[in-house]
Amino acid sequence: MDKVSSGILEMLRSSAGYISGQWISTEFEITRAAIWKHIRELRKTGYIIDAVPNKGYHLVSSPDMPFEEEIHCLLSTRTIGETIIFHREIDSTNSVAMLLASDGAPHGTVVTSDSQTGGRGRRGREWFSPPGCNLYMSVILRPSVSPAEASQIPVISVLAVVRVLEQLNSGLPFKIKWPNDILCRGKKVCGILCEMKSDTDHIHHLVVGIGINVNVTSMDSCISDIATSLKLETGQEYSRIKLSASLLEELEEIYLEWLQERNLKRYIAEWERYSLLIGRNVRIETPSETIAGVATGLSNNGSLILKLPSGAIRKVYAGDAHIANHNS
Repeated sequence: MDKVSSGILEMLRSSAGYISGQWISTEFEITRAAIWKHIRELRKTGYIIDAVPNKGYHLVSSPDMPFEEEIHCLLSTRTIGETIIFHREIDSTNSVAMLLASDGAPHGTVVTSDSQTGGRGRRGREWFSPPGCNLYMSVILRPSVSPAEASQIPVISVLAVVRVLEQLNSGLPFKIKWPNDILCRGKKVCGILCEMKSDTDHIHHLVVGIGINVNVTSMDSCISDIATSLKLETGQEYSRIKLSASLLEELEEIYLEWLQERNLKRYIAEWERYSLLIGRNVRIETPSETIAGVATGLSNNGSLILKLPSGAIRKVYAGDAHIANHNS
C-alpha cells in the first residue's frame, strides 16, 4: 500500500462519520480524480468504503488481512513489528524473512502473508497454507547471544504462542509437543519453525516462523486426521489481525525477559505444564538413531530429558518426538 492510500485510510479510520473529498484533497494535495483512484485501490484490497455525493467517504469495514496498517493499529511493542511486510501470496514467510535478514533487514522485521505456496515445517515438511483463513508470520531476530544460547529461542517462542492461544480461548486443551508443535485435542493447530544463520560463535540472524490454523474449516485430506483449527474446535471466527498483534507483543515480552538471563529456568515449570510428553513413553527419531524412554522434563537449554529403559538419563537436543504406540 502506498503512502497516500495509507494516509487516506488512516484519516477515514479516525473519523466516525464522512470525510469530504475536498478535505482529503487539501490534506494530501491531490485531485479528486486521484482520491477516487486511491479509494478504488483500497476497495480492491478488501476495505468497504462508502462514497456519498456532497458528504464524502466513510470507512464501513476493514478486511481481516494481516496488513501492516491493520496490525499497527493494535500493536504496542518496542521493536518487533516496527516494520511489517505483507504479501498476498508468497513461497514461504521464513524463506523471504531469511533473505531480507541476509540483506540487512533490522531486528524485529516481520513478514506476513495471506497464503503460502511453499509453506514449510521442520525437516522440510509442507505446511498447508490456504488463503483467507490462517496466520503465517515470520519474525527476524538479531540476539547478541551465542548460537548455543539461541537454541533456547524455540522454547520461548512456543510458550509465547501457547500463552496467546490460552488467552484467546482458555477452554481449549492446548498442549506443546516438543520441540515446536502446539496441539489441541491431539491434533496440530500450530507449528513453529526457527532458522538461524551463524558462525561458530556469532549469530548473524535468526527467524521465528509461526503458522497457526485459525479459521480454516476444510483441511487437505492427507492431514485432516492430524490437524485442526481454532474455528473447527470452537465454531468461532477469530481475527487474524488481533491475533497477530497479540503474538508480536507476547513474543517481544518473553524474548526481552529471556535475554536478561539466557536460560530457561524460569520457564520450565510453565512449559512442562503444557507438555504433551512429560511422564509418557516416547521415542525420538534423530537423523542417526531412534531413542526410546520416558520424558521426564525440559533442561535449561531446551533439550528434552529422557529416562532410558536402563535407568540412565539422556538429554536429546533435536529430533521428532512420538508417543510410544501412538500416531502423534
